[in-house]
Amino acid sequence: MKKARKGGRRQHLAKVGTRDEARQEQHLERDAIADTMGMGGAAPWVKWIALFIGAIVLIGAVVTLIALD
Repeated sequence: MKKARKGGRRQHLAKVGTRDEARQEQHLERDAIADTMGMGGAAPWVKWIALFIGAIVLIGAVVTLIALD
């Protein structure tokens, strides 16, 4: 039996431009954004609550700006 030249197992990589690759890239980007905001190790429910509160604050700010006109 011949010995492999580059030892180790081969890794399967998704074809460039496929949905699987795009989903994986988006997942990595979301994780990077969460890490930047300091929530990288937080539980998923904590991230959703922070997103919900941020959306409420944003909607409130837009409503306030419209009411000031």
